[in-house]
Amino acid sequence: MKYRRITAALFAVLIGTVIAGCSEESHIITQHTSRSDYSGNSRPYSTDDSLTKDDITLTVWESKDGPDEWIKKAGESFNALYPNIHIEYVNVELKDAANEIVNENSSVKKPDVFAAPGDMTGEFVENQLILPTGDTNVVNTTALALAREATVYNDVMYGYPVACETYALFYNKKFVEEKDIPSTWESLITWSDAFNKLYPGKYGFVFHTDTVYYISMLMSMDKNRLMLDDNYGLLNSKASYGLTLLKQMQDIFPKDITDYSYDECDELFLNSNAALTVNGPWFVTKADAAGIDYGIVPLPGFDNGSNTYSIAGVRTMFVYSKGEHTAEADAFAKYLLSDDMQSLRTKITGTLPAINIDVNEKLNGFVDQLEYSYSIPNRAEMMRFWKFGEHITADIYGEKEISQELKDYVRYIDNTDTQTENSSNDISENSTTQNE
Repeated sequence: MKYRRITAALFAVLIGTVIAGCSEESHIITQHTSRSDYSGNSRPYSTDDSLTKDDITLTVWESKDGPDEWIKKAGESFNALYPNIHIEYVNVELKDAANEIVNENSSVKKPDVFAAPGDMTGEFVENQLILPTGDTNVVNTTALALAREATVYNDVMYGYPVACETYALFYNKKFVEEKDIPSTWESLITWSDAFNKLYPGKYGFVFHTDTVYYISMLMSMDKNRLMLDDNYGLLNSKASYGLTLLKQMQDIFPKDITDYSYDECDELFLNSNAALTVNGPWFVTKADAAGIDYGIVPLPGFDNGSNTYSIAGVRTMFVYSKGEHTAEADAFAKYLLSDDMQSLRTKITGTLPAINIDVNEKLNGFVDQLEYSYSIPNRAEMMRFWKFGEHITADIYGEKEISQELKDYVRYIDNTDTQTENSSNDISENSTTQNE
């Protein structure tokens, strides 16, 4: 399948307008047809003679299970072009990067280049943690629209986009055929309850409940989108209904679901102990390795007929502002956007690239879901948005009122809460965060 098929569906969204005051429609993916605002063109990578001739090592943070292999192979290729520049891979998961980059007590070696979600750009800039893009021209002329615009904050470009992501529904063909997959969240809950009784010890449906990255899908009825208005899309009936669905799912999930790690939740599907799960393109390599006979389809809708909207994100390689070799770090980050490295990443990870190249047809489920996706802005409040979202499920499964949870969420994002424990866990106060 040619990736150009989804350029309009995903990449013609102009994220540069995803700030307060932009129109609602500008965030929604609506079509697969070609668009005139696509300007991505491949061009050969050229070496930079101005880089140091000293023998140096660049430390690069990336996730495991595919991105690690990609960085190592890209490092070998880069080293062939620059024999004096060596690439050292260090495992820091995407969701932990913002935490580690500000944690002065961490034992993890600080990076020269690190991967993080593009929506964190504003937070990183405000805390002076990243440098502007060294070669904006290569991003503007090769990256697709969403990918390039996600790097812009206050009219300045930061980093190099390397992948575009959203999530969809994985199903195990051993347990369910595509035609029998519940079409709505409401019917999925009923179906899963029956499945759990039919297969004791197994689950009809699970997903990562420890992050609003996924929970947001349940809050998206009638095109409700988070972080795009004064109340962040949280103080309305759609968000409340979404958390009501999440509360109802407590009866179909493992009793200790809020204690599950990310990998433990994945293992339920990978070990054929769950029939359905929600995950992203990065999960494809895990599912392939596990030997699961699976399929990928768009997310269920709602009983009122509206579609479910997922969050679309851009994975970006940033140059750490406190690194010792920032010019060389920028050169390596730029190299990762080249045609060869983007093709290599797609082949290894199964994820969607940031430029217009061929992708595997197994990703069609994500392509179709991208028609119903929206972009989270890279505003400076995003760290608090993600942080509070880590404990939503634990709160409401602990009998906290949904309406109060949503009010507290808004207060926390606004930084007007008085909860010392929560308000201290924020990058702007040099502590921790988590983001998918």
